[in-house]
Amino acid sequence: MSQWLERMRRVRLPPGAAAGIVAVPAAGDELSREVAFTFARLDEIDAERELALGEAREEAARIEASAVCERRRILEGAQAEAERVEAEIVAMRRASCEEQVESMLVEAGREAERVLARGRERTPQTVEEIVARMLEDAG
Repeated sequence: MSQWLERMRRVRLPPGAAAGIVAVPAAGDELSREVAFTFARLDEIDAERELALGEAREEAARIEASAVCERRRILEGAQAEAERVEAEIVAMRRASCEEQVESMLVEAGREAERVLARGRERTPQTVEEIVARMLEDAG
């Protein structure tokens, strides 16, 4: 501030009545008295800034706490939804697998019946062939 006031003192005053309006503060003890009014306002502004900053920090803390609660609620909801979907998918796959097993068992039963039926058809002829060969070999 002192440097600024010194620069202002070096400026030549305009001629006439304007010189009285553009008065530059004098150096020394009067300097603090000449600018003292600005310090009180600066102190008020600083106090207002501190108050606003404190309020902003409190509001930010409230917003953050609210966001943490909301995040927790969303995560719990998502977890519950994921578990529900998982259970649904598992149930669908289980039902599908059970249908496949049932289908495979039915097909295996049919195949077993075909094999047994073919065996019953061919057994007498096969026995005759075996007996005939045995008799040939014996005779």
